[in-house]
Amino acid sequence: MDLKRRKHGKENKVRGAINKLPEDLRCHILSFLSTKEAASTSVLSKSWRDLFTLLPSLDLDDSTFMLDQRPEECKRTSFMEFGNRVLALHSNSPITKFSVRCHKGVDSYLVGDWIVKALRRGATDVTLILLFPSRLLHTCTHPNIFFHGQNLIKLKVGCGGLGPFQHSLFREDVIFTKLRTLHLNSIDISRHYGDVIFARLLSKCPVLEELIVNCIKWHGWISGASVSSSTLKRLTIDCEHYYHESDYMLRHGPDEEDSDNLGEPLVVPAHFGTQKPRFVSFDTPNLIYLNYADFVALNYALVKLDSLVEARLDVGPNQGQMRARDSDEFEAPWDATNLIMGIHNVQTLHLTSDTLEVIADFCKMVPVFHNLNHLSIESDDERGWHALPLLLINCPSLQTLVFHGLYHRVTDGCGDACDCISPWSSSSCLSSCPVKILKILNFGATCGEMSLVKHFLKKMPLLEQLAIVLDLDASLEEDLRLSQVFEDLRMAPRASPKCKLEVVNY
Repeated sequence: MDLKRRKHGKENKVRGAINKLPEDLRCHILSFLSTKEAASTSVLSKSWRDLFTLLPSLDLDDSTFMLDQRPEECKRTSFMEFGNRVLALHSNSPITKFSVRCHKGVDSYLVGDWIVKALRRGATDVTLILLFPSRLLHTCTHPNIFFHGQNLIKLKVGCGGLGPFQHSLFREDVIFTKLRTLHLNSIDISRHYGDVIFARLLSKCPVLEELIVNCIKWHGWISGASVSSSTLKRLTIDCEHYYHESDYMLRHGPDEEDSDNLGEPLVVPAHFGTQKPRFVSFDTPNLIYLNYADFVALNYALVKLDSLVEARLDVGPNQGQMRARDSDEFEAPWDATNLIMGIHNVQTLHLTSDTLEVIADFCKMVPVFHNLNHLSIESDDERGWHALPLLLINCPSLQTLVFHGLYHRVTDGCGDACDCISPWSSSSCLSSCPVKILKILNFGATCGEMSLVKHFLKKMPLLEQLAIVLDLDASLEEDLRLSQVFEDLRMAPRASPKCKLEVVNY
């Protein structure tokens, strides 16, 4: 009994100490919780009852009400009541950050009302993940849903049609005068007028600095795809796939509310992940960072990237393009020359193995990268290094070269950048390579990889540091592998006596 009394006394002391904390400190503690968790603290005591209503951030997520249920098995009544109650209690409090994520089954018009209320209270950072069928998305679109969005600084819209944008886009009195970051994820823009709608959206954002576009189906836009903005500084575009079910738990079913098929997994069309865009243009003269993933387009009509500092390209051929390339009568109608020429000012460049093949197969020329000092290459055992020799020759200021793996398809197109065909060649593009730091990640220490590293050491005269990160999945014991690889490479001939060797296992 005494033990229980002492334990109860300690709990009361702790509770009392927390209750005596300053209000702003308790609000700071609540800011690390979800809105649902923060609201649950209102039952602790009178001093906590309305404390969560002072938080400037609200996130309404119906998945927190599902427990272990699938989206289609959970009734949304409690979630909708919770959302209404929270916004009612916040009626006199400003909101700076607002997020709503919900599935089919939630009253879509009610969600639209929540968005309007959040914007009226000054929300500057808004995330809308509305997993409704397209028909229901339009029902939550108040004609003036973004009429109060002048204070928006950051906006993310995920999954479905343009929904909340649809009416606002063509209203002359709606302009996102402060919007600096826009994120569109899995948005299906009209096939016939997609280019017009997208251009109109960007024109509504006169100070936009960052644009993130994931899984947008711009391959179907009749007039081609174009990004035009004089204010953009960062641009991320991933159009290779349309949906990412693991991220958004997207469920697909017919529009009928009571359908037996509600909640079935997304039906993937036969052309999923194979569609290529027709024409692509980048008119972004002040862009500093570009991350672009797509299938290679028919042409890149305009590429204006004069200020580009860093770029990551994951541009590859789809199955049809690869079949055409490998045929005896191959004559490429696809041309990525303007895209590669347009990034000639970059200082840091990351290329995937697919992009290397596009440079080799779909480019008429490669620019001289006068400013490039950091080049990163991702390897794949099904992709060749045809373009690597020319790239190295055309990078006179290159200081750091990084390989994510050394495995690649063995062909006679790799030239003298590797030893897979002609190990005893006396000439090499590596002999004039200015690289001082060579990093090799995911190193498996196979015979082929060891031979290639020795080739680099023997041919690169200005190399000052060789850093190798071993692949954790390799079979040998870590300490044994480290010592074996280090000793083997330490004894290898070097063109540069200054080169220091480092072998680590992360």
